Amino acid sequence: MSSADAPWLLGASGQVGYFLQQRCGDAVVPCARSVPHWATDRAGHWRLFDLWRSHDAPTCARLISAGPLDACIDWLSRSGPGALQRIVALSSMSALHKRASASAKERDIAQRLLTSEQRLSEFATKHGIACTILRPTLIWGAGMDHSLRPFARNALRRGSAIVPSGAIGLRQPVHADDLAALCIALTQRNDPLPGVFEAGGGERLPLRDMLARTARSVDARAIRVPAPGVMLASVARIAGWFGVDAAALSRARQDQCTVDDAVWRNCGIAPRPFVPTRDDWSSVA
Repeated sequence: MSSADAPWLLGASGQVGYFLQQRCGDAVVPCARSVPHWATDRAGHWRLFDLWRSHDAPTCARLISAGPLDACIDWLSRSGPGALQRIVALSSMSALHKRASASAKERDIAQRLLTSEQRLSEFATKHGIACTILRPTLIWGAGMDHSLRPFARNALRRGSAIVPSGAIGLRQPVHADDLAALCIALTQRNDPLPGVFEAGGGERLPLRDMLARTARSVDARAIRVPAPGVMLASVARIAGWFGVDAAALSRARQDQCTVDDAVWRNCGIAPRPFVPTRDDWSSVA
């Protein structure tokens, strides 16, 4: 990626943003409200502004949004398209998987994601911008996620983790560095891929196996306990016992994978399987 026409990177302090900068260096302009401690040696290269307040239009031709999608479209709606010609933005498969959640908070997250996707697509169409929106599955790999990292840290502290045997729903975790590679490839393509694409990881596995691998990655024992569907439905009583949140357990028997991963093939990238190490849960932030 040439530094002459460096894309702006929104959400630069997040997990995908971190790996994007590891891959691109000064060939991308990181944007955030503040510079994280791991980037203080390059603070002068950062562009600091608040997406929720700024009215400054983008002067870049290409934009990668790896932060909150609603903040991105709110900013663009205020500022206008500026010089933009191409956008690659991260949404989430939560837009689909959490629509029928037992948690009102999760249903609201799903609706906000869907609304933001629609608004960004309409904005891009109106201004003639090629816009690719990615819906990744559960993101791991930079120690910043709020799903597997807490489970891994609890397992490390206790030396063991309880894994419900009834958690048979399939999961497809995707590494943040693989998403960074995909964003770069989409930004550099001569022929843009406009539209909304699902982006899962390189392996589908039962939730119970994903949790067991997470525990073993920190040298903790994965203790499988019987937990039939009727027990998992009683999440209010058992969520703390398993070390995961109630809403997640309520979906433990449901598959949460992608239907079509063609975007990886179109970009010539093969996402890695879920083989975590202890370093994957050590936050860089």
